[in-house]
Amino acid sequence: MRNRYIFFILLFCMLISSCNIPELSKNNESQAQSAKSFIWDLSVSSSGPVTKINKPDIQETKPTATPQLIKPVNFEKAFSVGQYYSQPEIPQPNPEFEGGIDRAEWLYFSPSEYSSEPADTIFAAFKNSGESVWSEKYHLDFYAGYDPSKEDVLPLSHAVSPGEQFTFEIPVTTNEASWKACWQLKNGDDVSFYDFCYNHGSGINPQNAISDSSSQEDSDSGVFWAFVKTEGAPPPRYSDSSLSAEFISTSPSSGHDFKAYDHYEELSVTFKNSGSEKWDGSYSLNFYSGYNWMHSNSFSLPNEAGPGETITITMPMEIFEDNDRWVTCWYLSTPDGKNLSDFCFNYTTSS
Repeated sequence: MRNRYIFFILLFCMLISSCNIPELSKNNESQAQSAKSFIWDLSVSSSGPVTKINKPDIQETKPTATPQLIKPVNFEKAFSVGQYYSQPEIPQPNPEFEGGIDRAEWLYFSPSEYSSEPADTIFAAFKNSGESVWSEKYHLDFYAGYDPSKEDVLPLSHAVSPGEQFTFEIPVTTNEASWKACWQLKNGDDVSFYDFCYNHGSGINPQNAISDSSSQEDSDSGVFWAFVKTEGAPPPRYSDSSLSAEFISTSPSSGHDFKAYDHYEELSVTFKNSGSEKWDGSYSLNFYSGYNWMHSNSFSLPNEAGPGETITITMPMEIFEDNDRWVTCWYLSTPDGKNLSDFCFNYTTSS
């Protein structure tokens, strides 16, 4: 009997507990709803303006014909508007390379000057230090001494821009042990802007060089060689503490009148060595313009001249014509072709 009472008591307690649970759930739900209503209640006034938040415009990515493009592009529209593209600039020619000053800088000879070894080719290297492009029309033109190659004109093989280097290859066909040859570097208009001489062996030309040169000029031009005038210019004047010269005088003086017709005279030229380096037989007096009645385009110094000393070069001169005016121009050259001093001798012939 007692056990029955205990059972009913437990059952009653369970009923009471089950009746309170929904009430608690309703209270919790009402509290949560109240909290939500407070947060999202649009009736609550705000002191500031309400800002509208725009959602980002998300576009769907679609495959394109060009894999590198993220989305399709209307190319016709893009390229029809000027701001989307710019016309490429057409390269304009650089006026610096269309002309200007022709200038050359000597670099080296190979083999070196006064070499006694036989050579098939002389290499003469130069740098274009001017403002114009050397075209294939630029060339070396033999003008004095003994021509070792028998090729009077040696053209460039390709164009040489300012700042670039070029090496002339001068073929040597002579077997002479000693000779001296001079060339002029000319542009496309055949105007000389640099000249130089190369000495092989002792630098003294063979005895037959003069007669061969004279007969060739006579036969080629149809004009007697003594009456052919050379239009040339000396290399730029050079002077420093070691290499410097002063022109003193000529004998006879410029303007002298020679007795006409076939006979020989002498022209003597005196220079002073005003540098610190001694001159020797490798220095020479070179012809560059006018009429040359000396039968040679180059005369070596007859002896040495130390600093402060003077030296005189005497040249045999054949007189030809009657009642006319003449001029002959020469420059004093170092072994590598530098012009230490130059002069022109004017004279007349009369009967």
